[in-house]
Amino acid sequence: MGFDYTIWILAFLFYVGDAARLLSPRQLLLVEAAGGHLVPGFSEHTFTTVGRSLVFGPLLMPFRGVFIAAWSTAWRDTAGLQGALAAIETLRRQLGVIRPLVSMVFGLIFVVGPVLTWVLGPGAALLTVAALLYPALGVTAGALWWKRRALSLSTARVTWLSVEMLICPAFMPNLVRKITTAAPIEADGAQILAATAPAEVREEFLARLAVRTEALIDEADDDGSRDRLRAYLARVRAAR
Repeated sequence: MGFDYTIWILAFLFYVGDAARLLSPRQLLLVEAAGGHLVPGFSEHTFTTVGRSLVFGPLLMPFRGVFIAAWSTAWRDTAGLQGALAAIETLRRQLGVIRPLVSMVFGLIFVVGPVLTWVLGPGAALLTVAALLYPALGVTAGALWWKRRALSLSTARVTWLSVEMLICPAFMPNLVRKITTAAPIEADGAQILAATAPAEVREEFLARLAVRTEALIDEADDDGSRDRLRAYLARVRAAR
């Protein structure tokens, strides 16, 4: 019985591995949330390896993008911040055609496939899912080519993404995240979250970030670094 589900289990492991991101100590994961908000993927319990944090976007919601931004950098003025937020929002709007496609493929592989395996057996389930899956992948590849300029994707990047998901369909549900994590964020990650996160999330995040900044001040080995971090800490506390 367990062997019947091996292909779906392997597909999920490929999906999870493809969704993983390693962040440096001064990078943040900004995760799309309901209501157009961005929330931090910033945890005291994140697994770390070689000084980096292993993080994931919301695995059960492949339609939500994640952005990677630096923190402990200089904060932008109002115009600079609004420009960075507008660029993020523009990209998010352009993903409207991709989001339902990745959700459909996610459902086919990780919901419909196992259910049909239970009802019809593995052979029939695999054939049925493949008959629905590959047309969906073809439509998605076409949408990528159609929207490549709006999504700021090069021809080489679109070609690679198209080939990748056709070779391993389990990678396709991560498509939204692959597009958003590649987007440059032209503002400090904490400043963006201070402007976009819900109030209760913002308060908790900035409190924990202040603790991390204080730790960096203690670890700094020159006065210039300490002064910059103290100025940053003052910004964080004021944003609360």
